[in-house]
Amino acid sequence: MARKKEPTAEASRALLFDRIRGAKPSIVATTVRDTDIEANDIELAFEHVMDLVAEPVPTADQLAGWRDQGERLALRGAPTERVLDGYLSLNWAIWESVMQQEEIPRTVILDFADRLLRGLDDAIAAISEGYVRVEVEAAAAHSERRRAVLEDLLSAPRATPRDRARIRLRAQRHGLSADSQYRLVLIHVPGPEESEIETRVDQLETQIRVPASHHRDKPGIRLPVVLDWRAHVLVFATAGWTGEKRLRQALPKVLGKDFVVIDTGPIEGVESLADALTHADYSATVASALGRRGWVGDPASLALETTFLLDRQLVRNAVDRELGPLLSDPRMGEELIETLQVYLGSKQNIREAARRLHLAPRTVAYRLERIESLLGEELEGDVTLRLGAALLALRVDRETGGLGPEVTDSEDD
Repeated sequence: MARKKEPTAEASRALLFDRIRGAKPSIVATTVRDTDIEANDIELAFEHVMDLVAEPVPTADQLAGWRDQGERLALRGAPTERVLDGYLSLNWAIWESVMQQEEIPRTVILDFADRLLRGLDDAIAAISEGYVRVEVEAAAAHSERRRAVLEDLLSAPRATPRDRARIRLRAQRHGLSADSQYRLVLIHVPGPEESEIETRVDQLETQIRVPASHHRDKPGIRLPVVLDWRAHVLVFATAGWTGEKRLRQALPKVLGKDFVVIDTGPIEGVESLADALTHADYSATVASALGRRGWVGDPASLALETTFLLDRQLVRNAVDRELGPLLSDPRMGEELIETLQVYLGSKQNIREAARRLHLAPRTVAYRLERIESLLGEELEGDVTLRLGAALLALRVDRETGGLGPEVTDSEDD
């Protein structure tokens, strides 16, 4: 009697696939019962799994299909954990059906198991990539929208009632109270590249632990935010923000010593943000030009220096009027200016001035006599007050370059 011919591995594999597909209704029903996922989604996933295990190694097209599936699920708002749990349950239901096929050769069963496990790993990775792609695109879109809103709030003109009403409405639509108090901390870093500013923003944001604001369960603009703002770093916060200590500690770590901080203090309402930022920006530039570094404070701390820049020509005229005779001395002009500066800064104490200048008291006394001779006035009373102001104006004019406008009287036609 002829011996019955054993089926080939390919024939056994084809038989196994036919039987698993025949068991599809029960596999889908089991998975739906275990996961509470809709049957249509499980049926589609079943077909994807069977196509995946039909190949020894997943193809590029198959993995692209899984990534697309991950994107579709993410856009529908399906939680990642629930989707992955669904695929795990489906694969387990398929494997239980496979184990019931006792007449299928063990080698074919083991090959199917290997493909199922490897395919599951590849599928989960591809689905996760699809989710990540959607999350990245959503975060980028939100970031662009948030940036546009912040640009509007911090720089748009407030010239008309309509402008002010629009700003108030836009702030409220993005979760900001129009009448609350806010605070801006502008950090000026001399001479950085744009890419360096972006890196420093990320580092400072991490250091002061700013809460993320791009998640879908946290709509609107959540303060504080850290921005790269026109070659500066800007922290936009509520007036009651408690992160100043962390920011002060983080700045030297991220920026070293070469930075200037202008803190506006409380700002009343969103309508005042743009003007406050303009003043802070100009104050930071003035402070940097004057050699000030570190936490300077609010713009009012530079009000006097800034005033000297409102009309540079007028300031130069005043300096020339008060200090011109000293500056015109071809031999000792700068030495006399330095001596006068230190003398007034020493509360008109000749010995202290000499110590600071590393000179003999006699030399300082001689220079002071020379100053009084050139000015035609004694260094006392209102004269010293005017000279002190003129010295400050001279310093501001020299160190700030062309910051201030040259204001001149227009001639009549």
